[in-house]
Amino acid sequence: MTVVRVDDLIIERQMEELTEVAQCHGWMLESVNQNCFRVSLKARGGDAYQLQVDIDGYPGLPPSFHWRNPITGELDQQSDAPAPYNFFHDSNRICAPWNRLASTSGGPHNADWVQSNWKEQPETGGAKTLAAMVQRIHHELRSEHYQGRRQ
Repeated sequence: MTVVRVDDLIIERQMEELTEVAQCHGWMLESVNQNCFRVSLKARGGDAYQLQVDIDGYPGLPPSFHWRNPITGELDQQSDAPAPYNFFHDSNRICAPWNRLASTSGGPHNADWVQSNWKEQPETGGAKTLAAMVQRIHHELRSEHYQGRRQ
């Protein structure tokens, strides 16, 4: 008998939704393994970014969004992240309770946000699914606040 976890069903459905959204927006989406995917997005002005998203522990814990260099495979290098402002933090992290890296050691909110109740944080807003999170990042990359690639 195969036991299916509720979390696995949630992830499966959310990945299906993310795939549909990615196709509509023309994003390249690739599965790395059952706990990780990559998505490539275009910013205002044409800058290209790739995110590597670790969903181990999701949905109980928020995913981890890493900026990834598609050529070298390096994660979270300054040159692969957008210039900082409120949403794209100076620490190269996306500043949102739905990004695990924002509330871990070295993150901008390690004392403010509790990972286990990330969905209850007011700053989470409507970004409670993987598709909504990536859409929010895409929105920020396309907004008037976007200042280009970090130097």
